[in-house]
Amino acid sequence: MKVLLVTLLVGQLTLVAAASQAGPAINFAWAYRAGDYARSQPAANGQLVYAGSDDNALHAVKANTGEQAWRYETADNVTSGPALLDDTLYFGSWDGSIYALDAAQGKLRWRHATGGWVTADPVVTSATVFAGSHDGYVYALAPEDGHELWRYRTAGRIEGGGALAGDAFLIGSADGYLYALDADRGNLRWRHRVDGPIVAAPAVAQNSVFVGSLGRRLYALDLANGNVRWSFDAGAAIATRPAVAGDLVYFGADNGRVFALRVSDGSVAWQYEAGATVRSSPAVHDSLVFVGSDDGFIYGLDRLTGSLVWRYRTAGAIAAAPTVAGNRLYVASIDRRLHAFDLPAR
Repeated sequence: MKVLLVTLLVGQLTLVAAASQAGPAINFAWAYRAGDYARSQPAANGQLVYAGSDDNALHAVKANTGEQAWRYETADNVTSGPALLDDTLYFGSWDGSIYALDAAQGKLRWRHATGGWVTADPVVTSATVFAGSHDGYVYALAPEDGHELWRYRTAGRIEGGGALAGDAFLIGSADGYLYALDADRGNLRWRHRVDGPIVAAPAVAQNSVFVGSLGRRLYALDLANGNVRWSFDAGAAIATRPAVAGDLVYFGADNGRVFALRVSDGSVAWQYEAGATVRSSPAVHDSLVFVGSDDGFIYGLDRLTGSLVWRYRTAGAIAAAPTVAGNRLYVASIDRRLHAFDLPAR
């Protein structure tokens, strides 16, 4: 397959696109500059794109132009990826609070204080807002006013988000356990200890829970009881949330590798070596897997083969997961920018 390398200057950024002549056309749309590092996974609703920054603010950006719509300032860094439900935006801050804002105007609806940094991405349903805190608690809050429904204490920091599977909520802790909790009451159903701290959310698919640890293994656990179906040694710490599409599970590791494993047995389908640590959780869109790296690149890899289809270099490490919304790809970077790209129409 013939690959073309094209280098363009976009503002002060260098764009390096690698694309097959038969591959998809992915075009730069705009870049929005925040006041400090951008390390939160963006969320979008068609009109606005939302992302946090180390400038202590949650930014709302116009999707069509990249101009600021509004910003809401907290008392510390915002690395929690916001979650949208209807007309409300939910996110956490290092100031220890979970926030709910009017998504259109950025006005505060409620704020719930915890005892530690909130870096985890909330998980939101019409009945509950779930979020973990560095104080070790999982909080379940009412979406309308933020009052506490229940809380569950783990023995370590909770840095990453969780996942819902029916009436179970699954979340990992720096204490090295993955917890399965009753989503309505917060009672423990089971927990499973892995080989190191868990700092990223799990993924649920095909009656399995997939979760990585800083101890360098990815686990596939039985959703019903937490028993190990298989585990895979990635050779380095795993600080990314897995993504599952079809019969493959994708994740990145601190050794700079992106892996695709077979869901059935954990065998390697392919691996791709980026230029540095991969802390950015992958996102699957059509035939591509998008993932960022500390080398500053956002990569578009063929999801079946792992071959490089496209890449774009920002001016800083990419720690946040990319987001695909409609025909747009959004990427936050430590270069202080939120980058937007147009994807081919489906």
